[in-house]
Amino acid sequence: MQGRARLHPRPARTVVWRVQARQNRTIDPAGVMALPDPPYTTGSIRTPHGTIRTPALIPVVATSYGIWDLWIDGTYTAPWDLAQATILSLYHVLQYSRAQQVRTRGIHDVLGTSRPVLMDSGGFQYMKKGTELDPMDVLSFERQSGCDIGITFDYPITPDLDDAQRNTRLDRSIEAANLMLEHADGMELYGAIHGSSPREIETYAERLDEGFGGYGIGSLVPRKGHYAHLVDIMHTARTLTTLPIHAFGITGFPALYALSYLGVDTFDSWTYVVAAAYKEYIDPERLTRVKNLKKLTSLPSCDCPVCQEHGLRDFIEPTSEGEVLLSLHNLHVYLKEMASIREAMEQNELEAYILSKGESGNRNINRAFRAAQMKVKEKKD
Repeated sequence: MQGRARLHPRPARTVVWRVQARQNRTIDPAGVMALPDPPYTTGSIRTPHGTIRTPALIPVVATSYGIWDLWIDGTYTAPWDLAQATILSLYHVLQYSRAQQVRTRGIHDVLGTSRPVLMDSGGFQYMKKGTELDPMDVLSFERQSGCDIGITFDYPITPDLDDAQRNTRLDRSIEAANLMLEHADGMELYGAIHGSSPREIETYAERLDEGFGGYGIGSLVPRKGHYAHLVDIMHTARTLTTLPIHAFGITGFPALYALSYLGVDTFDSWTYVVAAAYKEYIDPERLTRVKNLKKLTSLPSCDCPVCQEHGLRDFIEPTSEGEVLLSLHNLHVYLKEMASIREAMEQNELEAYILSKGESGNRNINRAFRAAQMKVKEKKD
């Protein structure tokens, strides 16, 4: 790694990440840190379009059609009106008609938001389609879009790859990240990191050049229900740097609680929309999905603004409007929980809060949290 800086233990206090500043931003596998006690902390990521209080859930959005037309046209309150920040994948931008508008007018103007916007390269989606982009084209589009934080193009790995295939994809991700950083010219970039084991994460990180504003940990989706593995990977990443850490595609409540406990800063979520597309309502108390809405006569009580004006009949409508309303309800539940997590952290009561949520009906919350606690204790011992 070039120009490695010595990192200091992550402080158990509010931390401000100044993403415009170019100082002490590196990952240092040679100086793995012990997490403080407690391992979590609230913080802030400052961007040209405002501050993101962490830990934070960042909803994934798109500029395609259907429900996105209704949101972009201002017909309904949009996810970017509710959340502190939003994130788009180039995959959900480039193939649709608004791509040129994003390029010429900027993503903030197209969405109609003055809040922070992150731009993901779409590597995971392009991998599933068997295609890829030129990293320099990705950088060019991210710069033209005016996004606050761009993410390097990557070649995610999956459990079915053999060693040669996995190593090739890891090598290409590292090369793309360093190339984009070399030509960033002041643009804020997060380096995408992949690995199927803690050692692989450390080795990958050691080959990244210094200068990234944070790091996004990928290749998590295929194993997102394997909590011990997820905790292992994210704990390793967290101990390598004091810079912001983002988890791609990990949005279930069990993972949100466990990774918040480990000090992960941000997560992205597509679940609020996907659940709505399948007519699934997230129960705000049990934190589970209520399915088969058409067979129900009522829904669990909810005090979110959407549920104050709309109900079951509106949600089950086979229209974009019904999907929009259900998506907004689901997103409200996620954002409310993240706000409660931050509040519990500030009061040094996160462990008790997570345990109380684990008793509400989602048993996986306790499974994931126990894995996180065991990992922290293991490293202390």
